[in-house]
Amino acid sequence: MRDCRLHVHLEEVGERAGIAGDFNGFDAEATPLTWTGTAWEGAVTVPPGRRLYRVEVDGQAFLDAANPVSLRQAGAEWSVFEAPDCAHPAWKLTGIQHGDGAPEAELTLQRVEASAGLVAASVRASVDGQPVEVAVIGDTIRPDLRGPPGKRWLEVQALDGAGRVVEPFRAPFWAEAERFRWEDALIYQVVLDRFARETPFTPADRLRPPGDRMGGDLKGLLQAVESGYFEALGVDAIWISPLNTNPEGVWQGVEGGVPRYTSYHGYWPIAPRSVDPRLGTDADVEALVAAAHARGLRVLLDVVLNHVHEQHPYLTEHPSWFDRTPCACGTPACPWQTHIQTCWFTPYLPDINWNSAEATDQQLADAVWWLERFDLDGLRVDAVPMMPRFVTRGLTHAVHTRLEGLRNRVYLVGETYTGPGGYGDIRWSLGPQGLDGQFDFPLMWALRQTLAWESAPLWTLADVWQQGRAAWSGSTAVMGVFLGNHDVTRFLSEAAGQVDPRVPEQAWRAPPPIPEDPRAHARLRLAWAFVLTAPGAPVIYQGDEYGQPGVGDPDNRRLMRFGGERTALEQATAAQVARLGRARRCLPALRRGALQMLTAEAEVMAFARDLGDGAPALVVLDRGGVGVDLRLPPDLDAPDGRWRDVLSDQEVELRGGRFQVAPAQRTPSVWVPAGHACAGGG
Repeated sequence: MRDCRLHVHLEEVGERAGIAGDFNGFDAEATPLTWTGTAWEGAVTVPPGRRLYRVEVDGQAFLDAANPVSLRQAGAEWSVFEAPDCAHPAWKLTGIQHGDGAPEAELTLQRVEASAGLVAASVRASVDGQPVEVAVIGDTIRPDLRGPPGKRWLEVQALDGAGRVVEPFRAPFWAEAERFRWEDALIYQVVLDRFARETPFTPADRLRPPGDRMGGDLKGLLQAVESGYFEALGVDAIWISPLNTNPEGVWQGVEGGVPRYTSYHGYWPIAPRSVDPRLGTDADVEALVAAAHARGLRVLLDVVLNHVHEQHPYLTEHPSWFDRTPCACGTPACPWQTHIQTCWFTPYLPDINWNSAEATDQQLADAVWWLERFDLDGLRVDAVPMMPRFVTRGLTHAVHTRLEGLRNRVYLVGETYTGPGGYGDIRWSLGPQGLDGQFDFPLMWALRQTLAWESAPLWTLADVWQQGRAAWSGSTAVMGVFLGNHDVTRFLSEAAGQVDPRVPEQAWRAPPPIPEDPRAHARLRLAWAFVLTAPGAPVIYQGDEYGQPGVGDPDNRRLMRFGGERTALEQATAAQVARLGRARRCLPALRRGALQMLTAEAEVMAFARDLGDGAPALVVLDRGGVGVDLRLPPDLDAPDGRWRDVLSDQEVELRGGRFQVAPAQRTPSVWVPAGHACAGGG
């Protein structure tokens, strides 16, 4: 039977407890709870729709610990229950097998009347609008989801024995030869305006002021998808910058002085649900997503929840949705540490007032709209720490409810910008009821410290990785592992010593040239070897695959260069990154295997990725040219015989668990059994 009641569980000792909600006049005594010896429990039937409630124990109010969804209203935070309408039966997923190929799903009717079961003849199931066969066994159905590979949508309709319409079931799934998980992903970050356009960029475009709009568009990105550019790198997910319409004109940066920016980046929305015409049309987004899905590429969209631009209609139509006592983030009166949830980036970017339930509802609805409207596979959530945690939890709940009916994980990855520490800040928004992942900023800084600057021993990188693993433990998170993004200096320019904090407005007045120092590229390649072989979902920020230079924003967002536009050094770096990406895609151990640290010294680090399938990978980062001579641990499933480096095609002999690699300064190597299908770098 379908149970539409609100169930409450709270482990809080007291004499009396009850539920206070909008369904009982917020009178906890009207709905008492029962003490079970360990917790207060109860269930109550409430009217359909959104219900706000809290649990009161001896007059003290608590959120429902068993319910992660909440919001603020009338100056207080309330648990939220979306009460279903039990006038209609519904489907419940009672079985799902996600093997290779198409999933096998089982749905069971939740009756609203004991005598009214499923009418077998009324069941209609379709995939992408085409009818499919359905096995019906009593109240349970098993639709046939077999078919061509790609992302597809199942829809089911039916009646019960009393003629009631069963709430329709609709959910996406993927059919593919090997089941994809987000820990398999290699994500490529695209800033649309700076990546590619339908008509190629010209030399004159590269001479324009760095804050100008350059004209990159969705058609340019589509051409890159159709060319196979991303598959050649081993990429299987694309993260694109925000698509919302942004304002015209030039705006003063937070730095003051010379920097003046256009809205090319997409983070200043002036409309909630429209594609910026300078990027393309709805049809262009649809074509891009369809082409990506046809190649097995997932598509993530960057969404801005924290703020809007001052030209946004919400600001004039709903002024109560916005804070009215702003201060500028990072100023002496408004330090980031103490005002991060109340400060504004600039006076023209008003923050959402999350004390307004209506504003919260609308922002989350808009984000989910983009997912549903364009059949996207995930979201990158901007400025996570500037919002209360209930915002990202509400987003997670909405996505789970609307889009994960067949447990096809929609990846929600957050941006919590931190310094070298910051584990707690990042961990706060993770968890089974929170975000699916965040970007590992502490690891990014450690990569720069040990490999770009070479100012710390390599064991520092190993230590930071271990600290992160402990911090994310139990969260089910797939973390984004990266060298840099659009908000920090480019790794290559750091490795080349081009970043000079003593030069004011360096990004505007003295952008560095393309480095010609082979050592800088060698450092970058070492870093890529770690990122592309470590656990998590590695992220390539456009241009970093070949070593794009750049100091601060917006110099770190230079126009992308392809093919013959790259130097010989850049082409060599790109070729190595492609080999690593393809090896990762080919070898399951590099995606899903446990990481076992073999040695971490000042100038060399080695680790294994092992799934226990006889095909582990052994990774060596030799910064100082000291080589390794190791006895592999007996629990490592590493067979004796010839092993091949997927980067150089060199081979070594492994005998009796002894693993030796000759010294090679600033050189990575990734070793796999020579006879394995993934051993050829190609």
